[in-house]
Amino acid sequence: MRVIVCIKQIGCICHPVAMDRRGGDVDPEKIVYMLNPYDELAMEEAIRIKDRFPGTEVAVLTMGPPRAEEALRYAFSFGADKMIRVNSANLNPWSTSSVLAKAIDRLGYDIILCGKKAIDSNDSMVGSFLAESLGIGQVTGVVKLDIFPDNREVIVERSVGRGDREVIECGLPALFTVEKGINEPRYPTLPGRLRAEKADVERMEMTSLDVEADLEHVPDQSGSFSPPRPKPKKVFTPDSGLSAAERRRLMMSGGKTAKKGDLIEGAPDKVAEIIINILIQKKMV
Repeated sequence: MRVIVCIKQIGCICHPVAMDRRGGDVDPEKIVYMLNPYDELAMEEAIRIKDRFPGTEVAVLTMGPPRAEEALRYAFSFGADKMIRVNSANLNPWSTSSVLAKAIDRLGYDIILCGKKAIDSNDSMVGSFLAESLGIGQVTGVVKLDIFPDNREVIVERSVGRGDREVIECGLPALFTVEKGINEPRYPTLPGRLRAEKADVERMEMTSLDVEADLEHVPDQSGSFSPPRPKPKKVFTPDSGLSAAERRRLMMSGGKTAKKGDLIEGAPDKVAEIIINILIQKKMV
């Protein structure tokens, strides 16, 4: 059985000085590139399938410039067998799925796994478009995956919101987009990372894939960014009619006053009677 995992490298503005507070521009040198978190879930699920069914081959596929191989190698270190990068510029979702479909047709597949969405663009279109391009069945938002390779069937549970789940049975080949809750991604081991650094990346050019659809490029541009405005703090202002000493005392304490309470003293029976009466008056009993 062959499993293909489609991943994406995303950019994260994590550096505290990555944004120019005045102009709203982003310094490209301080953008942190990482593997899309939802694709980590897909990668983890693929390795678990490999562990359950010996002989399964897991291939990791991505599209992007050479720097995308950093995310590709990180995903490969989970325990994959092959990694492929299609060299491309930034394309819209439909064009991306068209190119991926041509590459996947060459590789061969039984199961295709994708993350539910990419958190940079916050869309979830590529997985559905890819299944349509390949002409295979798909299930989105998967939180549980049971595979029966002998029957070429899969039973999945998908999240439909508010904690409800929908059980679906489908045949293979098929594409599944995974949701949070399906698993907990592992942290790649040091031997796995070293193996990924030494492994070869198979590279494809879009011109060699004979993509029939007209590819629509998305320009690399960003809007204006700004950090969130800090919440203003309320400044205590003492009453001007108070004396200077009293105003200083209130300013030093921030206007806070000690809570006052009533001290009840006397014999235990008398104290208990007073407390009961107070509770009755406050309608607490």
